[in-house]
Amino acid sequence: MSSEPTHPSSAGSPSPVSTIWRDLAWVLAVTALAGILAAEFDLSERAYRFTRGMERFQLDELPTTLCVLSIGLAWFAWRRYRDARRELNRRRALEEQAERLLADNRRLASQALQAQEFERRYLARELHDELGQYLNAIALDAARIRDLSSGQDNTQSRAQPPASPRAHDPEIHRIALGLIQSASHVYRQIGDMIRRLRPIGLDEFGLPSALEHCIDGWRERLPDASFSLTVEGDYSGLSDALTITLYRLVQEGLTNVSKFARGSRVEVFMVRAPRETHSADGTNPLTDEIVVTMADDGPGTDLTKPRAGLGLIGMRERVEALGGEFHVASEPQGGFLFCARVPAHAGLAEPVN
Repeated sequence: MSSEPTHPSSAGSPSPVSTIWRDLAWVLAVTALAGILAAEFDLSERAYRFTRGMERFQLDELPTTLCVLSIGLAWFAWRRYRDARRELNRRRALEEQAERLLADNRRLASQALQAQEFERRYLARELHDELGQYLNAIALDAARIRDLSSGQDNTQSRAQPPASPRAHDPEIHRIALGLIQSASHVYRQIGDMIRRLRPIGLDEFGLPSALEHCIDGWRERLPDASFSLTVEGDYSGLSDALTITLYRLVQEGLTNVSKFARGSRVEVFMVRAPRETHSADGTNPLTDEIVVTMADDGPGTDLTKPRAGLGLIGMRERVEALGGEFHVASEPQGGFLFCARVPAHAGLAEPVN
């Protein structure tokens, strides 16, 4: 069990202000006492020959008093210096602890996001491989039942003699058509779920093509709105965590923007460019960063309302988990503006199995 370090400002310890006044009171008290003793026992006459000339002015005790005062002030300054160093070390330790906690928080958030994407990819694969083939089998069997109920048999070989005609059963034919329509509807819904779980073409064709496909989907959903996508730079060497984060950022941003666009123009801009950073040795190395900006000229919304912040927290967590920055601005009749900056080298060091 770890014990918490004690600090000067912890509970039960005097405050720095009270300590300063207490030490100053001690200095003044000792100085006054030294002056009184020097006057009472003629310490100045006994210790310093040069003070005898001041005796007629009653100032012969002044050097002793000033000497004691100087010593007291030196002690007071040393105490303040020690307290300042102690406070500085305490604050430095707290800053280092806060930095460690922030790094741990970002690492845990990154691992949680990576685990979430891993689970999404697994679910998309299972939906496609397992449910997809069973739905196809159901649709084929329903089509077979439909043909048989209508007196047709398209699977019969031409070399075989024609079978006796089957009676037409309208009820079975109707049920078979319903099964075909239901299977087709479920298949389309599963396809939409797979596309939401894992973007189509992200692994095969890259991030720009996947974003273009996402924009095309929004053009179909909102034909009255104008969507534009501009991508500049090379995105071939990004980590999987960063790639999926950029895609989810645009996807969620379009979802939030489209809620309030109402026929306005939506612009998405992504660029990879060098960024100058300052290292510990004083040099200014250049590292790439990716900037994603989304804006519209719609009515916007009030971000102070709780409902207006839905989805923004997840976007911010994704960006900050990779060491990036996320900003959003919106006001009524002012439109939305999203801006995210992420280092191009960001990624997860430890894969999730």
